[in-house]
Amino acid sequence: MRETIKKLFKQLIEFFIAVSGFIIAKLRNPQQRYWAALLWVKWLFPFAVFVDRWVFRRPQKSLLSKTALLKFILSAITRYAYIEIPLRSPNERTLLEYHRKYGGFILCSAHFGLTMAVFGFLEKHGIPITSISNGGSRKKAYGWNWGCTEPLRLIKSDAKSFIKVRKALAKDEIVLVYCDHATDDNFQNDFLFLSPNIFEYAYKATIPLLFLGAALAYDGIIEIEFVEASHPIPASAEELVMVMEEFRLFVAQRMEKSISFKKKSSVLV
Repeated sequence: MRETIKKLFKQLIEFFIAVSGFIIAKLRNPQQRYWAALLWVKWLFPFAVFVDRWVFRRPQKSLLSKTALLKFILSAITRYAYIEIPLRSPNERTLLEYHRKYGGFILCSAHFGLTMAVFGFLEKHGIPITSISNGGSRKKAYGWNWGCTEPLRLIKSDAKSFIKVRKALAKDEIVLVYCDHATDDNFQNDFLFLSPNIFEYAYKATIPLLFLGAALAYDGIIEIEFVEASHPIPASAEELVMVMEEFRLFVAQRMEKSISFKKKSSVLV
């Protein structure tokens, strides 16, 4: 009975978010859509926490956050209309210098919640980006291209992804990789694994690596971080281990979870 109630509540929540996204998308000003989404999150969050704890009976340490709600509503709005997202990056020059110096490179990130804001950020700079992803449940990255005028370019994670990544890099495209994964894809756990595959691949193929983070700032603007590893192109096994540990700490500092490396499959992620 309880599982039936949970399933019903989940469907109602998904429907409510979709309807809210449709209504907010009707606002004429693309930037107003973002601030309306932020206000929606502010008012809905207390109710969402109540449902999360008392209906879904999550642990007292609930992983539900305003960032998660904002991610859902921004994706819902994007399905219906373009949305102008206010962004800033304190180390934007690192990204631009990387692209000038290396051309194509791998952008390593994790499911921080607002990472998809980078697509619109790079589009405004005229920098092409491809993401390694199966496209979610709809297989088309439905609503993921926040602040973009073009659909996303995706590389499916399979046996051919290595070849496709090389082709994208050769065209000076940035390749975004979400390195984290969870047991049974349950990201509600308080522990998370990072795949070493992309790091090992970059080491063997001498491909530059850059870390990507994203978070909601105090003033409601989304901040995007581009952090350089101590060895952008690891030249030895020792340097590779050092870069992987730097990325593990990078993720751990931004997520209240236990982070460790664990191979998921033989493909890139």
